[in-house]
Amino acid sequence: MKKLISILFISSLLSISHASYLDDWSNNDLCGWMESTSIPKYIIDEVVKRKILCSGGIEVSVLSPTNPNVSKNGTIFASPDPSIVIQVNT
Repeated sequence: MKKLISILFISSLLSISHASYLDDWSNNDLCGWMESTSIPKYIIDEVVKRKILCSGGIEVSVLSPTNPNVSKNGTIFASPDPSIVIQVNT
């Protein structure tokens, strides 16, 4: 009987410690995984649970429209969003 109680007690401690595994991860940590070619299901579940929008491996508040970044002359680099550019007075 003591063995059974000990097993139940130890298993309850293990499940509690496992529940907070991704709580210490930042949203950008999770978004970095979303750029991977093979995304673990538990990462996808956590991103969905937190309702995170990811773009380019970082968390964003708004997704930009997707335009192809390649033309007949090579790669096209998009201009930065003016609302996030810091103006420096010289």
